[in-house]
Amino acid sequence: MYSRDGLIVRFANSFCLKYLSFLPLLAFLLVILPAAAATSQAAEQQKQAVQPPMRFVIVRSLLCQENCPEWISAEGRITSDTPARLKKILKAASGRKLPVVFRSEGGDVDAAYAMGRMIRKAGLETAVGGTRLKGCPTADPRCDAAIAKDGSSIGYTYSAGAYCFSACPLAFAGGTSRVSSQWALIGVHQITTIYNRMRISYRIEYKIVNGKKKEISRKEVGRKVAGQTSSTKLGKKSSAALTAYLKEMGVDDDVIDQMMSATPDSIKIVPPAEALRMRLMTDMLAYNEWPGMPLCAPDAPAEAVCHGHPPAQAPAAAPSGG
Repeated sequence: MYSRDGLIVRFANSFCLKYLSFLPLLAFLLVILPAAAATSQAAEQQKQAVQPPMRFVIVRSLLCQENCPEWISAEGRITSDTPARLKKILKAASGRKLPVVFRSEGGDVDAAYAMGRMIRKAGLETAVGGTRLKGCPTADPRCDAAIAKDGSSIGYTYSAGAYCFSACPLAFAGGTSRVSSQWALIGVHQITTIYNRMRISYRIEYKIVNGKKKEISRKEVGRKVAGQTSSTKLGKKSSAALTAYLKEMGVDDDVIDQMMSATPDSIKIVPPAEALRMRLMTDMLAYNEWPGMPLCAPDAPAEAVCHGHPPAQAPAAAPSGG
């Protein structure tokens, strides 16, 4: 799982100035400073990633003939440019409120926050599930050949073996309706923040005023990572951002306890009952419902292709004779 913290600047006690023999004087200042890296990651994601970066596909169900549901299949790692890709696919959807179906190992936390907010602003539902496109082989269920030039395709979703791990549940939390099934997995773990020690070079211009040196300009000319440290402690800024985001999405902050109970190289699977209690999920899919189905309207007919059908009402009893 990735996160971002603000830059922490602390100048080193020693530095080196190189003077030239003319005025104004020029110098290069080498500074070593610890800085919270622009990205941080879980230990297992420092290794080679299993999934490629997240890609979005608009899919229409092949399991029906008329008024077939559509959804946005979102599969892959969440990277810093994933929100921009999501924005592009939402534009392609032309205002249609299509559920977003996630299958992801996680990724960048700030990007997940941005995605969740985009999903909530657009009024979209989310689900955990995988997508298989028509005509694709088993080993490549979302093959390029099945995707049209406009980014659309035909296929179906599945729950068994689908997962939403690490930062993925944060993006998933953006849904107005958030569903999964007993055969799909939602998992969380601690955030590991990577701190970079940076060596920064400056070009500094001086002039002599009344016999004293005065800096008149400073320009950064280069920086290089000079070492790294990491921490699983959730800092004040990261903790405040996470708490505020969960509150914004209507999710109980007990999720944080779940996250902190699992080390970065493991995953805490959140049982469906717990996910429902914490409002990370709003409903569980029935055995005959699949990810990508829209939520049923209160007056939806029994034959409507949607999840969460309203309970059938018993017919009113006929009045008895006097």
